[in-house]
Parts: sequence; structure tokens; C-alpha cells
Amino acid sequence: MYTIPSEFNDFIAQNCDREAFIQDYLTKAGLEAPVLQMEGKNHIYVKFPQTQYNSMFRIKTVIAHYDRFTTSPGANDNSAAVFCLMQWAAALMRLPTGQFHNIRLIFTDGEELGAAGGVAEQGAFPLAQVFRRLGITNDDIFVFDCMGRGDVPILTQTILPPRAPTRFVKDFSALEQRAANLLQASANGRWFCLPCNYSDNASFIANGIPAVAITLLPSAEVTAATRGELPETWQLLHTAGDNLASLTPQSFEIFHNILNNLAALKTLC
Repeated sequence: MYTIPSEFNDFIAQNCDREAFIQDYLTKAGLEAPVLQMEGKNHIYVKFPQTQYNSMFRIKTVIAHYDRFTTSPGANDNSAAVFCLMQWAAALMRLPTGQFHNIRLIFTDGEELGAAGGVAEQGAFPLAQVFRRLGITNDDIFVFDCMGRGDVPILTQTILPPRAPTRFVKDFSALEQRAANLLQASANGRWFCLPCNYSDNASFIANGIPAVAITLLPSAEVTAATRGELPETWQLLHTAGDNLASLTPQSFEIFHNILNNLAALKTLC
């Protein structure tokens, strides 16, 4: 059984400098983690050795926001996902010579701004614009948000923009299917698709780049959601109740399983 490390308490402390925490953690793991400053937000880019990439296969861009609502510990939104991703990054760094993963990992800043100001206010929006400008439009982009509570992975149902180009729709559908297969293989076939609030995936979709978002919910709350009830997990977001006590260690195990299978996923370019 996974035990949430004591370091996690430090990460969700009210006075934690989360940007510095992430950089310090990754540096100790032997990784470079430069800050990408964009329109007043500080995104953290994890630099893996070039030997861990193979140009025959698609890059898998993994994104999780590290900012949080000011009045909440943000244990689930989005500290759990970020902490697991830091642990995963350290593990990827230790892969034997000759093994590759093709992971591009970015911790974004300013995701919570999109809740009030719309997608263009999200910190990831200028990041997606840079991807578009540089022609980085063929990555498989996976956004992970609120991964610390529950036992059922949820693939967010996405409403694509009206009059979306045929190529975009085709590429998005293919990515969505790969995400569904990933969850199917990672949670003993127990996963679901539900309408959810947008995360950083909205910024990429708005810039014409396919991106999927994944979260977790307890099975009882999934059943309730199918009846139109708002899951308790989502009611806790942005409140003081989004704390350590609300998390379920099993979620961390499931998420690590998803991540390990994602690292092993190989899709030809």
C-alpha cells in the first residue's frame, strides 16, 4: 500500500514556495528544471537526457498545474498529481542506459485563473500558443488534474470547438482512444468518461492542438454523477476541505500505474 510521504505535508503547507519546492526536488533527482516565464506566469520544464528520446515515436507531453486556489491547501487540486509526477520524473531519470520514454513534462502556473476569466486567462494559454508557433502540434498531450482521491480514472468528455477542422477532429479522436486504452490497461478495466471542468487541456484545444484531461473519482461518486449529482470530490475543490485527510493513498498507486504505462507507450510518428 502506498504511503503518502511526509514531504507532501510540506508541499501543501500554506507558506510553501511551490515553484522552489518542485525545482529543489527535481534538482536532487539529477534533473534540470528551468522556469519558462510567460506573461507573468512561471511554468517549470523538466529536462530529461536526450538519450531518453527516440525520434521514431511520438512525444508524450504531460502537464499538471502546480498553482492552487489561495484559500485552499490544494491537496487534490493539484498537489497530488504534481507530487506523483515529481516522483515519476525521478524514476524516469534512473532508467537503464538505452531505455527511452519520450516524455515531455511541464508543471504549469495559473490554471486556476481560467475558472473566472476564461480559457485565454489560463497560464497555459500562452504556452499553447508557443507550441503552435513552433509547430509542436503532433505531441500526445495528457493533462492530469485532481489525481489524489478515488479509485476510478475519469477521461474528461470534451466538446470540440464548432467547425473544428477535420484533421483536428481526427487527431483528437485518435488521442482520445489512446488515452482510453491507457486507462483500460492501468486500472483493471475500471475507468469512466464524464463531463468535467476543463483544465489546461482547454488552452491547447483553443489553439488547435489536441489534448486530453484525466482525473480520478471514488466509484460511488461516479455512480452518483451518472444520476446528475455533483461528486463530493468536486465540491471540496477550492475549499479548506481539499486537505490531506480527504485524499486516498490508493489513488496515488493507480496514478503511478497510469504513468508507468504511459512511459512505456510507444506510438509511431
